[in-house]
Amino acid sequence: MSGLSASNKIFSPRFLLYALAAWMLLIAVFTVLGNAASDIWLVGTIVIFIAHSAATHQWQWLQTRWFQLAIVFWIWLVITSLLSQWPESSIKVSLPWIRFPLFAIALPILLGLQFRMRHILLASLVTCLLVLAIVLVFEKINNPGVERLYGVWSQDQSPKAGWLVAGFGLPVAYWALSKMLESATAALWALPLVAILVFSATLTGEIYITLSFLLGIALFLVACRMSVKLSAWAFLLGLLVLLLIIWFAPETAQRFQHSLTTRLPWMPSSDYYTPWMRGLAAAELNPFLGIGAKNHMFYCEETAELLSIGGGVCFPHPHQLYIQIAAETGGVGLFLFLLMVAALIYEIVKGAHWRTLPLPTKAALCLVITVLWPISTYSHAFGQHRNFFTWFAIAWALSFVSKKNTSRGNSNHPTA
Repeated sequence: MSGLSASNKIFSPRFLLYALAAWMLLIAVFTVLGNAASDIWLVGTIVIFIAHSAATHQWQWLQTRWFQLAIVFWIWLVITSLLSQWPESSIKVSLPWIRFPLFAIALPILLGLQFRMRHILLASLVTCLLVLAIVLVFEKINNPGVERLYGVWSQDQSPKAGWLVAGFGLPVAYWALSKMLESATAALWALPLVAILVFSATLTGEIYITLSFLLGIALFLVACRMSVKLSAWAFLLGLLVLLLIIWFAPETAQRFQHSLTTRLPWMPSSDYYTPWMRGLAAAELNPFLGIGAKNHMFYCEETAELLSIGGGVCFPHPHQLYIQIAAETGGVGLFLFLLMVAALIYEIVKGAHWRTLPLPTKAALCLVITVLWPISTYSHAFGQHRNFFTWFAIAWALSFVSKKNTSRGNSNHPTA
């Protein structure tokens, strides 16, 4: 009887909520450890979610339209990989890709189990971002001439700090700005926090990350029609951050100036021009099936039409989300992916009038638009690292509009 009693305590709702809260706190630790570790946290969240769905017999999320379209896109992705010239390489990234949309639908539901769960996750994110800001400052001091900063990762791990700032920083910034719009006194801590995030994003040296981050902030402030007084304070704070960057890291400021005049991806002088053009050429040559996920380099090396563009070595991927999807999954794959994005946006705004969108809906919509805007450069569309942060932001956007997360009257409290 004592063994049965202990088992009931272990699997009680209260214990499971405590375990889930601890798991949410660990996101910072796993992300700091590196690429593979953050993927472990992502997959672990999915495992917890599936176990909870099985235990409670709650599978209604399978009827969500955008997720159903994600499954259809995934099936097409696997089919194109198997039919490609290099199926062994392609299937390794296409088969596990479904974990990203599954994570995006899992996290909001798990956060909705208890209202304080989102606060726990926010605490972990803020801690991670503040630690990263300190590390970036010391890294810049020790390497003043370096172009890009790696932050909490070593250079051998290859991830850049900018992705973490954007993927974690935007959800935190939207939360802070939302609090500020609800209460003017929250500006005392919200504006400095957002300023630290903007400073960190700029300090990383990743021009497109910085532009994406600033775009996201600007979209949200315009959508919320912030008061003149708060707008003035935000403008002055932004100007202060810019002056600090110019004073503290003049090399970074010069690099941004150079990037804005010579390195925008549609400019022939840009590093991204050649991979973009080769990706478009691959999509044009394979309009239906594409070349298969992760096969861009192999295809480039064997195709004269691509090698003639720009010259030099072939790149692993086109460095652009939609171009890569078109090249590697064909026109059908791109159409399915765009349908999924459209359904995702509809999921966020459904039931609300577009003229009077609630604040959480505005935040969610701006967040999704920012992380999926079509002009930004991108790492591997089906790989891990930036996808982790992108789909985390999407999950957070869905959390903004989740009824359980926006209502303090949540009845799902732990029971004895």
